[in-house]
Amino acid sequence: MKNTNHKIGLILNDDTPETPLKKRVGLFILFLILVSSFEVILESVVSLNVKYYHHFFIIDAAVSILFSIEYILRLWTYRIDGEKPTVRQRISNITSFYMVIDLVSIIPFYLSLFVPTGYGFIRIVRILRLFRLMKFGRYMKSQNLVVNAIKNKGKELILSMQVVVFLTVILSALLYHIENSAQPNNFGDIIDAFVWSLSKFIGGVGGYGDFEPITFWGQVMATIVGLLGIALFAVPAGIIGAGFVEEIEAIKSAEDNTEKNNELLGIFEFDHLASWKRGKKEIGLEHIRRKVLKLSDAKMRLLLTEDEIINIARGGKGIRLKNFVSDGVEQLVIESFLENTSYGTLSNKNSTISVVSAHSGGQPFMGHFTYAISEYLNANYISVEKSSQSNFIPKYKLDIRKQASYLNHTESENELVNDFKNDLLSTIKEKSIVIYFVTGTKGKGDFHLLNGGLSGTENFIAENSLFEPIEKLSAFKNELERTHLEIEPESVIKTHERYGNDDKEEFQWMLKREKNANVLCIYVTAKLLNSKANVYYPTIQCIGDAIKKELI
Repeated sequence: MKNTNHKIGLILNDDTPETPLKKRVGLFILFLILVSSFEVILESVVSLNVKYYHHFFIIDAAVSILFSIEYILRLWTYRIDGEKPTVRQRISNITSFYMVIDLVSIIPFYLSLFVPTGYGFIRIVRILRLFRLMKFGRYMKSQNLVVNAIKNKGKELILSMQVVVFLTVILSALLYHIENSAQPNNFGDIIDAFVWSLSKFIGGVGGYGDFEPITFWGQVMATIVGLLGIALFAVPAGIIGAGFVEEIEAIKSAEDNTEKNNELLGIFEFDHLASWKRGKKEIGLEHIRRKVLKLSDAKMRLLLTEDEIINIARGGKGIRLKNFVSDGVEQLVIESFLENTSYGTLSNKNSTISVVSAHSGGQPFMGHFTYAISEYLNANYISVEKSSQSNFIPKYKLDIRKQASYLNHTESENELVNDFKNDLLSTIKEKSIVIYFVTGTKGKGDFHLLNGGLSGTENFIAENSLFEPIEKLSAFKNELERTHLEIEPESVIKTHERYGNDDKEEFQWMLKREKNANVLCIYVTAKLLNSKANVYYPTIQCIGDAIKKELI
């Protein structure tokens, strides 16, 4: 059922990627809208309605039923991310613009089944079926373009209307005082003068204002009102036109950035240095993306400016910039990641082992390191790529490892935390293994293995442990120490001597409580993350093999 919900949601939800099937469904709905609109128009012709009444009814019934099914499916597939929507979110969805249009456009058919069409009210209600034309906005960018242009220029439009209304009131007051003595029946008060001015703005439609000022100064005021009427339409039209141009330019700029974003992501599909290609091949990970790309390489290979790359990193997808110190020299580098969640990456392989990284957004290369380990183990992978405590953007400035909502079963105000929490609980299986990576401080050891103890505790703890049995952890530590010494002769592996992970508000304890998972926290020093290919990839293999041999 969940898979069906997800598949239908990918087709009907407005914010899901465009696919051939989604496009075909959209075209079919557009066809139904046109058929329905023509049917409403043609049935208003009495001779046609008498002759083809039953045909019109069948068309109306078929279209209304199909639109009803669409409406129900949209309600059902409102959230396809696995999260149960709150009452407020459901109300917000039901009262959104297009959902209201969908409902208004199908109600007339069902009312007509129970209320005779002879009633004037029901005839008016049936005209509401033409609201289906407004559904075009879901599928036609041109209509959305106009709506967005008006929305973006809303403040300017309101300001211009305020000026027009203000001037109209003043002119109406002057017109009243000038014309009242000459035409007391036509300009009996300021309200009469104001309504007369408004009638002139729309050309005197409705018959009101079929009289003119007869005094000289009254005619002068009427002339100014006429000029103001021109401004009433000309100024907003100019503002909307400017908004329209800005919207087109924004769309073109977004499309251009998307194209450059994809080109940049394409570079990460291969390594050009022999040592890195060889390192991946030796451990069977030829398919994974490259670790890093120098800013200078991106500028040279794609002929991009630094500003263009920064814009891609700011508003693009799966790209970020990081300061990286190599051989004592600080340089700006580009990292790539699979961005498919609000917080970063989720790869659910339905495995009994999961790799989790909460430091990928803050520490250079942690994302790639943990991604490579998850691929080596063919494990589920959850990585926080977009937030960190050092992020300057308030929404992304947070420590996602520790949140009160993990302990008290509440929702956070930050959607990233909620999405991360829900993905953890929906991806990680009962009694499965979770390997959770954190960045360690330089000089405190290459690895620190933690299972829930206080900082300063020697070895693994036996009570309130995050991982059971302890014997497996000890065997894992010994195996990792033995094999990694062959790679780095001075490698140091510790347990809780320097770090602790006993805080019950951290997500690993939630996994222990909710999923009874065996969680091992591994601190990895930045020195290993920054290492060359001849150390970096063997270390990944070393960790992966030790996990396979001793923990799984």
